[in-house]
Amino acid sequence: MPQRDEGGDEPVFKKSQWGTNRYVYNANNPIGLALIIISCAVFVVFMYLIQARKGPFEPPKQTPWSPSINENPTYPWDEHEHDTPTTDATPSADATPSAGLTPSGGESPSAAR
Repeated sequence: MPQRDEGGDEPVFKKSQWGTNRYVYNANNPIGLALIIISCAVFVVFMYLIQARKGPFEPPKQTPWSPSINENPTYPWDEHEHDTPTTDATPSADATPSAGLTPSGGESPSAAR
């Protein structure tokens, strides 16, 4: 480690020795050394927060889906007062067969007229 001057005239930033016109922190200056340590600590903390998905990187909480009012349309058959169809397979006592197809798939004799 290079010896430090007692005068303390080292700059906080020094020109990079990589051949670019950029400046880097100077570790020979106490403020530059503190900036190096702080920037490394901030980097490590942010990497932890990203990996653990905490803080600003926490995904939003999922709310259960519920339809909005606009997604619940009214239908023309809802406006009339009709009995709702039943899912029961047994016919009612006053049910009469209608003319049409027979259970075997052919037409009934009364519908052929």
